[in-house]
Amino acid sequence: MAYMQPNQTIMNSGEAGSPVHYVRHANPPPHPSMVGEMPSVWLLRDGRRAKRIPRSPNFSPSQESFPGITFSVNGWPGVRVEDIRNQTVYVDRPADFIFAHHGWRTTNLALNWPGYLPNSSSDTSRRRIVTLSSDGEPITRQGFAQEIASLIAAVYDRSGRRPVARGWESWALNKDNVQPSDIIILSAHYYRDVWIPELYIIERGV
Repeated sequence: MAYMQPNQTIMNSGEAGSPVHYVRHANPPPHPSMVGEMPSVWLLRDGRRAKRIPRSPNFSPSQESFPGITFSVNGWPGVRVEDIRNQTVYVDRPADFIFAHHGWRTTNLALNWPGYLPNSSSDTSRRRIVTLSSDGEPITRQGFAQEIASLIAAVYDRSGRRPVARGWESWALNKDNVQPSDIIILSAHYYRDVWIPELYIIERGV
């Protein structure tokens, strides 16, 4: 067996069978929202890259009202919208009653998507969700992920009728640019009166 120099693990492609591949799979990184500002690029468990969706500066985790709600699968930060919608994946600690300590019955959820202007109270990118059902059942972490995925899908379905601001065309929600299957939910953060999810887009062809 050939001896491997320590620096060769850095140069290795990281594909299946490589030392980098096994080290990465065995050691999930800490959730980025827990260690500072969200990175512009996030490396997924399978080695693909995902880039953070740009947002207004006032919607940054450092400006949140209290600690956010994170989503991970088998210890790895992030969950695909497609997997949540198809009910093929459970996030870690799916049954946590994440809002129980707030005493809320409802709360606001919205997307802060680049290139689209909000339409006040009629804006489809904002909705009020139930956090405590009429029979006293609190929403769970899995349920909240489903609400976020549902909102993303609803905005996507209606985006064809909305113009995209100049310069943001590559972020347009359509079959040629960004689709729900490209989107990863990493966390959600509360700003004054609304939850805004932290979303990443899987880079195509990378």
